[in-house]
Amino acid sequence: MANLDAPNGFTPVRHLNGGTVRYTGGYTIDSGQASDIFLGDAVILDATPTGDGNNIDVAVAGGELIGIFAGCQYTAANGDVVWAKQWASGTATLGAEPAEAFVYVDPSIVFSVQVDGTIADTDIGNFADLVAGAGNAATGVSGFELSATTAGTIAQFQILGLSSAPDGIFTADIATANPRVDVQIAESPYRAWPGAVS
Repeated sequence: MANLDAPNGFTPVRHLNGGTVRYTGGYTIDSGQASDIFLGDAVILDATPTGDGNNIDVAVAGGELIGIFAGCQYTAANGDVVWAKQWASGTATLGAEPAEAFVYVDPSIVFSVQVDGTIADTDIGNFADLVAGAGNAATGVSGFELSATTAGTIAQFQILGLSSAPDGIFTADIATANPRVDVQIAESPYRAWPGAVS
């Protein structure tokens, strides 16, 4: 059975060392920021930060990641307190106060993600960058995938193996097109990695 080609970003599934999977606050999004950020998108620190310097923005392929977006909270211009799965580009907040962003930053969190093509058993342990896809504005969920172009040298994520599929939607064969795999963030300010795998 072929895999459904339906990317939905990076979904936390477990902690590599048996710890608790948690997101953290302390990151911000500027009022009116012109970026769509969806649940499951990879994020970076904004290249032109304001305030305390913890502003985030949506990531692109290549480079260091802060983590995976888990939602945000802010006071809307009409005074309503909003918790949302996504940040819609241009959202205005009350008094132009920044929104609080929640991010999975622990590099030992394992995420499940769909591959945008076909990989092989020999790619387990290798590295790959993300593929940025448009999120779903109706559900707030990411459209990010993992690139099928892998290498032994460092990239944004390390492939740990095939994801379990209790719903039976995905095949138990990593070499089938668009498999779901477990990954962890490799290029993180909170982790030191060697330049290549042996």
